[in-house]
Amino acid sequence: MGVMPHVTALTMREFEAAVARNPWLILPVGATEEHGPHLPVGTDTLQAERIAAAVAERTGALVAAPIPYGLCRTTRRFPGTVSISYETVERLALEVLQGFAAHGLRRFLVFSGHAGEAHMVALRQAALRLVEGDGGLTILTCCTSDFLRPILAEHGIARDGHAGAAETSLMLTLEPGAVRGEPPQASRPDFPPFQALPHPERLFPSGLMGDASRASAALGERLFAFVVDRLVELLARAEAAG
Repeated sequence: MGVMPHVTALTMREFEAAVARNPWLILPVGATEEHGPHLPVGTDTLQAERIAAAVAERTGALVAAPIPYGLCRTTRRFPGTVSISYETVERLALEVLQGFAAHGLRRFLVFSGHAGEAHMVALRQAALRLVEGDGGLTILTCCTSDFLRPILAEHGIARDGHAGAAETSLMLTLEPGAVRGEPPQASRPDFPPFQALPHPERLFPSGLMGDASRASAALGERLFAFVVDRLVELLARAEAAG
């Protein structure tokens, strides 16, 4: 199935016709957040947008412009990170989805390249508020890291996290020119359980959680294909459920 145009490239009549053909819209959500000295601060947004485009190519879904900001509590003090509040993430996602629903879209995939726990809770809360108000809507909310573990396990990669092997591999596949130099030394911070930390960044001063030296374009290709396949399956399952 050919890729549907990006929403922002459509005229109002083209948009109207596209909605009549397919009720699905993918909303990519990213972040403006440090990813160590080797990856750009737009990493999460770029990955979400590229994965969304690949899913759209196979399903005919529309793709919205990405939301390039998120809630980044742990990394907020690193240079380049711009974190917005929980309330803003929830409200922004809610109002964007409401706007598209008002024009006839009934099924949504909110796909985030940023996996912060509170960030994802805010997105899911927005989805919940919408479906509680309109039971005819279908909203799926997930992030890249929800799907990575099986492939990483096959490669013997454990405790991979922020700017680590998975994210670096994806960038080597999607935007290799954006990966700078050699990755920093592996970093696997041990955050004290149940404790609120005023300066969590002190536990990983490189901005990295994991071992980016394990990254490769070949691994990135496998991760990308696996995530896209799982998302296509999710949409098909939701479509069949009605």
